[in-house]
Amino acid sequence: MSIKIGDRTIGPEHPCFIIAEASSNHGGDLQRAKNMIKEAASTGADAVKFQVFSAEKIAANTDDPRTIIRADEKSVFVSKDTKLIDLYRENELPRSWLPELANYAKELSIIFFATPFDEETVDQLEEVDVPAYKIASYELLDVPLLRKIAATHKPVIISTGMANLGEIESALEILKSAHLDKVIILHCNSTYPAPYENVNLRAMDTLKLAFPQYPVGFSDHTLGTAIPLAAVALGARVIEKHFYIDDGIHTVDDKFSLTPAEFKKMVEGIRSIEQALGSSEKKPSATEEKEKIQARRSLWIVKDIESGETITPTNVECLRPGIGLSPLHYDLIMGRKAARRLKAGKALEWDDLIKP
Repeated sequence: MSIKIGDRTIGPEHPCFIIAEASSNHGGDLQRAKNMIKEAASTGADAVKFQVFSAEKIAANTDDPRTIIRADEKSVFVSKDTKLIDLYRENELPRSWLPELANYAKELSIIFFATPFDEETVDQLEEVDVPAYKIASYELLDVPLLRKIAATHKPVIISTGMANLGEIESALEILKSAHLDKVIILHCNSTYPAPYENVNLRAMDTLKLAFPQYPVGFSDHTLGTAIPLAAVALGARVIEKHFYIDDGIHTVDDKFSLTPAEFKKMVEGIRSIEQALGSSEKKPSATEEKEKIQARRSLWIVKDIESGETITPTNVECLRPGIGLSPLHYDLIMGRKAARRLKAGKALEWDDLIKP
């Protein structure tokens, strides 16, 4: 199945759809958010995506110690112990920004959409006419949210971090029961950053086999660009990668995000890989056909041969360029007789030999 988002088509025989995940790296600054859209457009990304949530609708306001994000040497989100709801409060994207961000993206010819985390947000994103929705791994089993998004009948990209096949199938059934089948499935590991040994890129093959009607891609949380490039080589139709503006100001996801320069390099790498993947047909390329003349060997006369003289390894050798008889005929030609006097420095041809 091919799925269209904006003016881009996602599926077999189409370029990989690349999403610059702005997340909440705007840091509460509208101008920074606009700058991120501008930078995303400059990298060659197809789309820029933000996360839109309200703290009170995404996390419980409780003193349960299990809601505390601990600050330690492994934490990428906080520098001090922080309640989950407070972390979200610090990183909300004001809904009043949405029209301005959407219009600015349109001016720059980059697709703008978002990950909503509650039903009200879906309504607000509909007001700015986003062309698609993203369902985060954490929200994969949120039945009311899935139904709300499905009711828009717009394409949906779902991340599948932490999920097994049964849970993915359940989410797809909810969307399907709401008459939505324009779905793209992203393999994902919901660890920040994700260690290479936990990524399991081959799971994309499992998703393709289990859900063959849907395009499959990869949402990346590893450091660097090696893994998303590998995912494209393995057939990912969508790549999502976090990015941020490195101006010395700490933002929530900056430790596993790419700078615009790094993101641009990743995009260029993806496009190069797509060119290199080419066709499954094994044959010489057009450039190789030209190269074959000088690179391949043929049978060359290296010593004058008299008419009727026997062809031997002494007077005929395999040399470049390949403008004469192929060395594949070597055994067939050795022992044949010369049809005429042959001068050294000539490529051997069939007419130079007496017919058997």
